Amino acid sequence: MSDLMDQKRALLDELTNLVDERFEAAERAGVDAALYEDTAAIAAAMVSALPAAGVHDQIVGPFYDTTGLTSWLGISKQAVAKRVKHSTMIGCQLQSGTWVYPTWQFTEQGAVDRELLEAWRILREHANAWTAALWMRSPNPDLDGHTAVECLTSGSAAHRKLAMDAARADAERWAA
Repeated sequence: MSDLMDQKRALLDELTNLVDERFEAAERAGVDAALYEDTAAIAAAMVSALPAAGVHDQIVGPFYDTTGLTSWLGISKQAVAKRVKHSTMIGCQLQSGTWVYPTWQFTEQGAVDRELLEAWRILREHANAWTAALWMRSPNPDLDGHTAVECLTSGSAAHRKLAMDAARADAERWAA
């Protein structure tokens, strides 16, 4: 079985447990079954929170699409667009015009790491979104073979500084 199918099985197992807990709590509380009548809409909302798959997934992805992200974060499409415009969220536009949002930028609570955003802003001064996203996710010899995302989110203070210095240096080189 492939890693993807293993992940699917693990996700379904986890989802089953969470749905069971939710329905048991609803039953204890005496919730009317009609609340859960539109099972297709509930399933669609749950699936929309899964990362979207595409050609850029190997390096930059996986991604959320706008529908999945608005559902997960509980915000409007306009709020997402505003965050991307003001570089408080990382978004990349596909050739089709669809926006996607790399999953690696988000904490489990849906926040975006400050240092990731700082590096993103530095890179975006002199590069398009895809170039910046590729830079953030590609192994970098200046970062001991790690990616900037790894250094900025789980590295030591020294690794975070190294990643920020590398972002500045590459952005300056791109500007020349």
